[in-house]
Amino acid sequence: MPRFLRSTTLRIFVPVVLFQLVATGGVLTFVWIAGQQSVRDEQRALVGELREELLDTWQDGGSEALQANIERRLRSEGRRAPVLLLADRAGRTLIGNLSALPPGLEADGATGGLFETVLYRSDGMQPQNMVLSQTRLGDGTTLLAGIEIGRDLKLQRSFEQALLAALFLALPLAMLVAVLTSRLVGQRVHDMAQTVHRVGSGAFDARVALDGSGDAFDELAGEINAMLARIETLVGELRVVAEGLAHDLRSPVTRLRAALEQAAREAADPAAEAAMQRALTEADTLTRILTTALQIGRAEAGIGRERFEETRLDDFLGDLAALYEPYAEDAGFVLRAEAPAGLAVSLHRELMSQALGNLVDNAVKYAEGGSAIALFALRQEGQIVLGVRDDGPGIAEDRREAALQRFGRLDPSRAVAGSGLGLALVEAVAKLHGGRVELAEAPGGGLEVRLNLPSSRT
Repeated sequence: MPRFLRSTTLRIFVPVVLFQLVATGGVLTFVWIAGQQSVRDEQRALVGELREELLDTWQDGGSEALQANIERRLRSEGRRAPVLLLADRAGRTLIGNLSALPPGLEADGATGGLFETVLYRSDGMQPQNMVLSQTRLGDGTTLLAGIEIGRDLKLQRSFEQALLAALFLALPLAMLVAVLTSRLVGQRVHDMAQTVHRVGSGAFDARVALDGSGDAFDELAGEINAMLARIETLVGELRVVAEGLAHDLRSPVTRLRAALEQAAREAADPAAEAAMQRALTEADTLTRILTTALQIGRAEAGIGRERFEETRLDDFLGDLAALYEPYAEDAGFVLRAEAPAGLAVSLHRELMSQALGNLVDNAVKYAEGGSAIALFALRQEGQIVLGVRDDGPGIAEDRREAALQRFGRLDPSRAVAGSGLGLALVEAVAKLHGGRVELAEAPGGGLEVRLNLPSSRT
């Protein structure tokens, strides 16, 4: 959850949802206010027209004509008639469909604007919401004219409920839009990441798909493709250089070794012959260093993935243990293989054999005081783990990173022969298989070198 809260997906999701809700809420609020204002304007217009008509009647014919107009309206329109009341100076009803002036309204009060109230009409059984206007006439009478607004209020409540429902409906819609937006952006980035991962795994011809939109993502994809094309070119050149270097350097070293052998055979002086033998040993060491360095370079360049094959690890480690067992026994170690039956992984058998062989050789050379070496394989936390453990002194935690460096030697005196490329080759082989190398303390003491390989290759 903390990781999700920091994710770009959530950073896109939340603003999009909030923007959608604010925009929808703003539009609905505007519609509600505009609707309210429209209803009030219409009510004022109707009441104003009614009032003006009645005042025109009073001015033309006086109180009698006004009462006749009101009576005609009440008789002809019945329950649909507007709210009308004409009261004398004392507030007594002269004519109308209200029994009395509303409470708190003085009969001699000044002419005012519109006001809302709830009253019983003389011909009704239920209270009604009304909008009324009060007018003080010249003869001292008071005229109330208005309309019943119950239907308007019901329509208004229905309108408000519809707006509220629309607002609640906007929430899942906003979330849907946010999810689709974040998924669209996330998918584009994921596709780019997958392409980069494939290139990192050795598929140098992989490219990010362009959609032709010319947007920022398309521009980024184009730049990534240009970078990948350059990487592919450089790796190809590296492969040519590596193969040429291997050919050009091995030949002189081979000729040098042949010359040294010939000189050793022809040497009459025992001291000269011994010197030639030491030179031959150094030539062999140079050949091994050159071969290992080239293997590391080829593995780091992703060369060799086409030779991966599904391998049962119990048989594979068993064969390796049988191959190195005499060498380990001569040094006083017991070598065994530990792998569950049926566990398999796709790997480069030759390179993995050499990497594990280097680990066994390191254990034999450096596990002083130890007596057992194990080649092991297991499934752990969704990964396949291959490695070698011993019961020697191990490597201090603060020096393990240096041990993995190319030409790194933890023995400053160089008392034990070696090139410092053994663990570097192991790490390169692990990367070729999409994994990594980890140095750890063995359960019973000693060193455990683990090659953690992704389970997707099982």
